[in-house]
Amino acid sequence: MDDIFRTNLENAINESGLTNAEIARRIGVGRSTITQWLKGVSSPTQSKIVKIAVTLNKEPSWFFIDNTKKQRVINNLTDKQLTLAMSVDPDITDEQLQQAINYVRFMKEQEDKKNDTNGKN
Repeated sequence: MDDIFRTNLENAINESGLTNAEIARRIGVGRSTITQWLKGVSSPTQSKIVKIAVTLNKEPSWFFIDNTKKQRVINNLTDKQLTLAMSVDPDITDEQLQQAINYVRFMKEQEDKKNDTNGKN
């Protein structure tokens, strides 16, 4: 397995609050097996990846996505941006998301025009 898998596995374990021993018990391997996966000495089978994902509340594909860029973007969001992002329904369609973005931009433009007219800018 590559570094992305190992990094994501380590992050998921840390986020879960579970010990390696508890995760190992739940997926049916020894604790040393988890350590070997984290060190890149060995790799889990596809069926074990599914069990890991279920145990750690992730989709199996999540372990193979480079989340570092996404995390850097999240870390740079302002509190207002993060609040807005977290308030969006995860089932929103791409079209609905674009409409929401357009509406927020429209409202900001209206506020900016209002402030320009009132001499606040």
